Amino acid sequence: EIDRDFKLVEATGVNFHFNADPQIRLDELKRSYDYVVLATGAWEKGRAPLKEGNERVLDALDFLISAKEDGARDLGRRIAVIGAGDVAMDAARLAKRMPGDPEVTIVYRRTEMYAPASQDEFDGAMEEGVLWRELLAPVSFDGKTLVCEKQALGGFDESGRRSMSGTGEFENLEFDTVIGATGARVDKGLFEALGMNVDSYGDPRLSGAMESSIDGVYVVGDCRQGPSTVVAAMGDAKKAALHILEKEGLDHDFIHVQVPVAEKVIVERRGVLADAKLPSEEGSRCLICDQVCRICTEVCPNRANVAIPVAGFANSEQIVHIDGMCNECGNCATFCPHADKPYKDKLTVFWSAEDFVDSENIGFLKLAEETFRIRDERGRVFDAPAAELEALAGKEMAAVITAVTTEFPWLLKNEHDCSQH
Repeated sequence: EIDRDFKLVEATGVNFHFNADPQIRLDELKRSYDYVVLATGAWEKGRAPLKEGNERVLDALDFLISAKEDGARDLGRRIAVIGAGDVAMDAARLAKRMPGDPEVTIVYRRTEMYAPASQDEFDGAMEEGVLWRELLAPVSFDGKTLVCEKQALGGFDESGRRSMSGTGEFENLEFDTVIGATGARVDKGLFEALGMNVDSYGDPRLSGAMESSIDGVYVVGDCRQGPSTVVAAMGDAKKAALHILEKEGLDHDFIHVQVPVAEKVIVERRGVLADAKLPSEEGSRCLICDQVCRICTEVCPNRANVAIPVAGFANSEQIVHIDGMCNECGNCATFCPHADKPYKDKLTVFWSAEDFVDSENIGFLKLAEETFRIRDERGRVFDAPAAELEALAGKEMAAVITAVTTEFPWLLKNEHDCSQH
């Protein structure tokens, strides 16, 4: 209940200012507050689900809101829901409860494996009798017939999911009502309007603590990553809160509970094939990727992700990405147990100025014997002498750059130069 959540937050001492001007002015906020956390959510409607007939499609969020406010209504005997996220599952389950015991079908262009809905939401919909049709991309709806083009799975795209291509074959499905649930969107114009560094998608460039390129301004939750879960938003907020507390020199009571396992033991498990055991013994097969993970170095066909020893970190080795050896196949993103994209997220070693400019990755380019061009995690680009690396780029990035240049200089070379080593 929103009232309960509101009262809980208010009880901690949080002040609420309602009916505020939606045109956020950071300069005004900064006069009253030391830090600003943007958590504006993803409230804009997503893309239109069809090429033709969108005016006949009922928006999923509108449907959910109206059902809560106005109660059940007759949507006919056959209802389609386009999309496969959590909102689509909610809409399908609610549609199933409408008068007349309607037949409800989810129509999705990919396969179940790539449905963005959480597994429990998907399972719940199936258990309630919702039907599932996949590899169908809806094209048009005339109020009776939903025309869909049959799809074929292609290679992996940047999201780590298989891309889609139309086969040229079409299938006609008969429905009384079509509900569109193809996702909500973030108002990304806000970030650039506030003067933040953004990437090619319009998303803000943030540090690991969710801090933007503007000191003291953080972006968390759905407005950072698009529609997701409450848990993910809380995780963002926790990172921002910890960073603010650290800046202020304040203690905190956030505790990360972890069963420590020696790094040597974890590494020795890599590549060992163990038979399935009793349920009570299954934990012994766990690779403990939350403590030491090098999967991206193992699955890259081009060896573009490399683990190197770097002092000063909890783990003895850090992973760097070699831009000149990567063809962006997405293999590392597909297998990453943390749902990351190592070819985009890892500190990147660049071989040329052109490659540096063409990329948005955090990383560095060696300009001269003692000078580096840096792009940090907040999207700022600057040149740094070796003697000032730690002061300008931070202790951790400086340590990795130093390790690469002093212990693994061949990682700085292009293919032609590597042949000489």
